[in-house]
Amino acid sequence: MTGARVVRESRDRPGPFGRRDAVKLVLAMLAIVAALTAGIAGDLVPGNGVNWGRAAAWMLIGVVESGLMLAWLWRFRPEYWARSRTLILIGLIFVVAILAVKLPGGRAWLPYAIPTAAAGMLLTLLLDSSVGIVTVAFLAVLAGPVSGSSVEMTAYVFLGGFAGILAIRKGERQHFFVQAGLAVAFAEIAVVGAFALMGQHDMTGMLQLGAAALGGALIATVITLGSFSLLGNLFGILTSSQLLELVNPTQPLLRRLLTETPGTYHHSLMVGNLGERAASSIGADPLLVRAAAYYHDIGKLANPIAFIENQASGDNLHDQLDPADSATILKQHVPDGIDLANKARLPQPLIAFIPQHHGTAVMGYVYGKAREAAAAPFGGEKTAAGMAAADEVDRRRFRHAGPKPQSREAAILMLADGVEASVRSLSSRDEATIRAMVSQIIQERLGDGQLSECDLTIRDLEKIHEAFVGQLLGMYHQRIAYPQNKVVELESRRERGAR
Repeated sequence: MTGARVVRESRDRPGPFGRRDAVKLVLAMLAIVAALTAGIAGDLVPGNGVNWGRAAAWMLIGVVESGLMLAWLWRFRPEYWARSRTLILIGLIFVVAILAVKLPGGRAWLPYAIPTAAAGMLLTLLLDSSVGIVTVAFLAVLAGPVSGSSVEMTAYVFLGGFAGILAIRKGERQHFFVQAGLAVAFAEIAVVGAFALMGQHDMTGMLQLGAAALGGALIATVITLGSFSLLGNLFGILTSSQLLELVNPTQPLLRRLLTETPGTYHHSLMVGNLGERAASSIGADPLLVRAAAYYHDIGKLANPIAFIENQASGDNLHDQLDPADSATILKQHVPDGIDLANKARLPQPLIAFIPQHHGTAVMGYVYGKAREAAAAPFGGEKTAAGMAAADEVDRRRFRHAGPKPQSREAAILMLADGVEASVRSLSSRDEATIRAMVSQIIQERLGDGQLSECDLTIRDLEKIHEAFVGQLLGMYHQRIAYPQNKVVELESRRERGAR
């Protein structure tokens, strides 16, 4: 499993800073600096002239802040750096928050009612908590001098935003938004109280600012709840509310799976259970894995009978087909799935899981049949001539088109898919057998290089292994043999013997 750690370390490093990166950096910095300068323009015109020193100071702060923020994204979040729409989203939220802080002007209490915490909560919901925290930190540094109350406002914005990020989680349930709003209100009121104890405010001022903080926290909660789904749709980001809607069994594609391909539907549910538990064990997104599992095999709707889980008669179609023809039919469910997903207007990030759940893996069953067929005229693979003939079979013809999994969630889906199908085919499902099969699937995918483009470590794979085993043991635990079951079993044997 050493390769997994090497991959993780290499992917954590950003690639060479090229010309396109430089152009993107310069344009992004200019946009943010221009917006910041426009936002504080009121401070740059005392009387009839322009205070060029003050203007230069603000521009310098804008250059440093925007440059450091963009450098952080390039260094630690290259996946966001590569997507221009994501950069636009971060810059938009940051600039709007700064402009909002500037709006109150010289009013003493109004800056405390500005819902700056919404910036951190939105970025946490749409991207991740690290981006939210970094953005809130840079926002807090600017909020102090922009509002004219440097130290207190800096602490107010940062601690309030940080509390909201901690409490919002991924917004799977609406009560998380309420919790986040309460956390923001508590942190901001605590900051106001602390500075009142330092002598910055009298009792009336403290109560007034506390009320403003409470109102600002409420507004931040409403803004976050009302806009995160809209922003997710506009910028092509999957949100938890979208995922919850997609895993609802009443979705048209899921209803079709249930009625037209019941075997595939059951398989997808089991893969979702395995994947969700494994994702939770390593800190990946369990809801995303479950949604991807539900839709990963929708391409089988185009030709249900070609897949053994939907062959109720027990006769396998591929027993009568040439292995190369079988491979062509089996591979086709991936492009068919992508077509169906696009027609159903599934989100593109979810569609990406359909080709990645197989990666470029070999279809072992039909590849094995092809080797057997090639070796048969020479006495099978036990003879030297037969083995040579089997080795001449082009392995590439029996590989899926890929790409390989590009994320931890896609890798978990690939492993869960293979594990569920393999364990279901076992005649014995005791713990030792299940452990051995799970280990074999993980080792095969790892040895074949299928996990070489995702961020899984050795530790992650060990946790995934244990999560799979625990879930499978729960699914296939031994049950009590009820007396009526024995009667049915004996009757069925008697009927078979009478025929």
